[in-house]
Amino acid sequence: MKKLFTSAIYSVLALGLICEGSAQAQTAVLSEIYGQGVHAYYAGNATSAYDLLSSAIDNGIKDPRAYYFRGMAANDSGRSNEAESDWKQGAELEASGKGSGSIGRSLARYQGPGRLKLEEIRRQARLDYLSNAATRSRQRYGELGEADNTAPRPAAPEAAAPKPLVAPAPPPPPPAADENPFADELGSPKVETDDALSDAMTDPFADDGAPAAGQDPSGA
Repeated sequence: MKKLFTSAIYSVLALGLICEGSAQAQTAVLSEIYGQGVHAYYAGNATSAYDLLSSAIDNGIKDPRAYYFRGMAANDSGRSNEAESDWKQGAELEASGKGSGSIGRSLARYQGPGRLKLEEIRRQARLDYLSNAATRSRQRYGELGEADNTAPRPAAPEAAAPKPLVAPAPPPPPPAADENPFADELGSPKVETDDALSDAMTDPFADDGAPAAGQDPSGA
């Protein structure tokens, strides 16, 4: 039975690749093999399921469910280390965005301790992916910052030379003092004598017929 399944799968895979020769055809063939592996697992044939799912994985399928179901088949066969390895690979693919939103529904029928372990691995893979993404983001930010620091900066424009200080023009000279405006009307003052007391002994009544000295004022 195992050889029959394996032979049929490889025949289908080779036929699809030869006839179509395209990525789309390869994806369709791998999806078909994955589906057959899931049916074999739920039918209770863990060995055939493991082989079918291994064929899909070895030929490049990137669906996390293929790793999950192959791990389930290995876990049911008592190979828990292989199961955890497959679950981790599937969880990494799922955390990076591979697969579809139906992963939870595909795993709904798988319960028990194995399911608890699988969910723990999925959760840790999501946390690791977010942590790594944050680290990469910080590294890119740091590289951009270093590039900005090392990039030549444009030279600062030269400051314009200060203009020389110019002394303010002196104020115009005041107009020359005009001559005495009353000179023409009053004439220039004349100095008759330099002796200010020359007329002090002159009798101011001499011309009024005052009697001479020694003469009787009554005329007798």
